[in-house]
Amino acid sequence: MLSKVRASTMVSLRNKGILNKSGKRMVTVGEKRLLLAGFRLATLSLSLIELAFDIPESSYLPGILVPIGATLYTFFKLAHPLRWYMSRLPAIALTVADIMVCAALIFIYRQIHTPFTLYSLNPVLTAALLFSPRVTLITAGVTAMYYTSIFAMHAPPDPLQHLSSMFFIYVAALGATAWLPYVVNTDIQRSLQSSVISQERLRLGRELHDGPCQKIYSLRWQLQMLRRDVGGIEWLAEKLEHLERVADEAEQEVRGSIELLRSFRQDRPLLSQLDDSLRHLKSENGIVYRLEATGGEPRLDGLVKLEVLHICEEALRNVAKHSGARQLAIRVNDAPNGRLRVSVADDGRGVAGAGRATGHGLKVMRERAESLGGSFEVVSVPGSGTEIRVEVPRKWTQEL
Repeated sequence: MLSKVRASTMVSLRNKGILNKSGKRMVTVGEKRLLLAGFRLATLSLSLIELAFDIPESSYLPGILVPIGATLYTFFKLAHPLRWYMSRLPAIALTVADIMVCAALIFIYRQIHTPFTLYSLNPVLTAALLFSPRVTLITAGVTAMYYTSIFAMHAPPDPLQHLSSMFFIYVAALGATAWLPYVVNTDIQRSLQSSVISQERLRLGRELHDGPCQKIYSLRWQLQMLRRDVGGIEWLAEKLEHLERVADEAEQEVRGSIELLRSFRQDRPLLSQLDDSLRHLKSENGIVYRLEATGGEPRLDGLVKLEVLHICEEALRNVAKHSGARQLAIRVNDAPNGRLRVSVADDGRGVAGAGRATGHGLKVMRERAESLGGSFEVVSVPGSGTEIRVEVPRKWTQEL
């Protein structure tokens, strides 16, 4: 079920131009241009305002030439198309030129703090939005190096006083400019995935209700009618009654899946949802349960959480239908390499050869775990109960 949710979600996002082939959120060209233009205009405006109220005492050029040159250069940056950055050589030339212009605007005033200090962050933001993290890191490093050299050239007699304030403020702003676009992009990606996943769950729930669920109900009703018609043939009536029970169980399972798809909330704790399932199991079958979590509430991606819930639901159905258990325990623990381990253990009759996971329900659980890049194991001895062990990563990564 969840493989269909995942595939449908990723296809939907990619078709809308929201995600790329690696499953990452794509920022449109218009968004990039708007962000770059807004930041460059804002920093230029702050620079010109500071120049208007606090003209630096020393400069290599007459005071009016610097703001005019900076304004003309800014208009050039706003006017040229972003596609110039799509070719390797023009992209390198534009980035190097941008760094050099910003360095010159700082160097001209022969002091540590200049009106164009914030403006010098523009090449870093451009790299963060248009290039890989490696190029962004190089751009930020070069910017930090030339600002450090300017600080060393024009440091006051007591440089530690300024080092503890202006220098670290600039470095912090530099790091935030390089890092923030990736953080914001990640948050947007998660929000979009959550929204589309929710829509896909509801759509699948409707499809299951209007399709398989209705067909199973119709089949069960026809079996009932047929059994009444052949009431005189005892062996055939028994076969039909058995098929009715199978159809009824199938209908209940489909309705359970529909309910889980509709009621699942990504922001609701996993342990709380597991506890609800266990309470329902106890009320329906009288099985006493324990829910243990050594590390507290685990932090999981929404898809991982929903997949784990489906695995546990399938395990609980197996316990209720086949095990004859009186007690059951679900344990949620930390596993090596930042993974999550979940086990479902009962004191039922157990089964021979459980490790081969040949039953349909066991195969489904194994497929769910492995689809996340996790592992699945069944440990059982006849007469000693059964334990299902699952290990999954906390964060799901799309692999194509």
